[in-house]
Amino acid sequence: MSAAHPITERLLGWYAEHARPLPWRAAPEAYATWLSEVILQQTRVDTGTAYWHRFLAAFPTVHDLAAASPEDVMALWKGLGYYSRARNLHAAARHIVSELNGNMPRDFVGWRTLPGIGPYTAAAISSICFSEPVPVIDGNVQRVLSRLFDVSDPVDRKAGKTALETAASELVHPDRPGDSNQAWMELGALVCKPKKPLCELCPLADDCLALKNDSTLERPVKQAKKAAVEVQVLFDIRLRHAADGTLLWWVERRPDTGIWGGLECFPVEMTEGRQTPNRLDLWGPVRHILTHRKMTAWFFFTLDPEA
Repeated sequence: MSAAHPITERLLGWYAEHARPLPWRAAPEAYATWLSEVILQQTRVDTGTAYWHRFLAAFPTVHDLAAASPEDVMALWKGLGYYSRARNLHAAARHIVSELNGNMPRDFVGWRTLPGIGPYTAAAISSICFSEPVPVIDGNVQRVLSRLFDVSDPVDRKAGKTALETAASELVHPDRPGDSNQAWMELGALVCKPKKPLCELCPLADDCLALKNDSTLERPVKQAKKAAVEVQVLFDIRLRHAADGTLLWWVERRPDTGIWGGLECFPVEMTEGRQTPNRLDLWGPVRHILTHRKMTAWFFFTLDPEA
């Protein structure tokens, strides 16, 4: 057994007592863990858990997922947003089956070769499922470490990233990397929260430099974000009465790349700016805020009398 950093040992003691009983933690398996990591990107745990169960019921193995149609995968993903996650998940499953004979990669490097698998996901799976001692740095870990070491450099620039990567590498448990990685993430989710950290409950409070320096709420430091782009979205709602009187509407599949990629949608035109579309028959507006876009949606209706 290799020696672990005292901070990590203390954190693991806390984790043993306070870890949430999440279903994918019970018996870590690569496919189920991979699915959980992809779903939980940009998704709350309570919402993601329901989708995780649903996906495993529909596609219990990577072979089942690979054999599914893109439409079935996207339909099951509906409501989670960030649909490129579903497309990449499906593409990676097909690659595993067709190119790797259905065998999951067993290390960080192998996972990084798959579509949609970044450093975080590769590190999470390889450490949790295959005990590879690689550190995980997600938003929670980023926040915890930047406070623990009072990192004043922006964590989304080279100096800040390097500081966190160095710290995380030193703190990963050599024999229990999966547990230690999950413990750091759990501490960020339950205690070291963004706006209201529960420092009085933190097992690492005595070591926290930001707490000592009264800079907790100033960490992590990040570069100023670019302002979201204003976009006018014009939906064409085309209606037609079928021969039996049923009211039908026209939808079309969006391109695989870009907003709502691969989904069915009413015909739509998008223009940047605040200028209202130049039509008199508009219904709206409806505002919808995305990460990088502030969308104003407008609708007009077209009735085709032919059956």
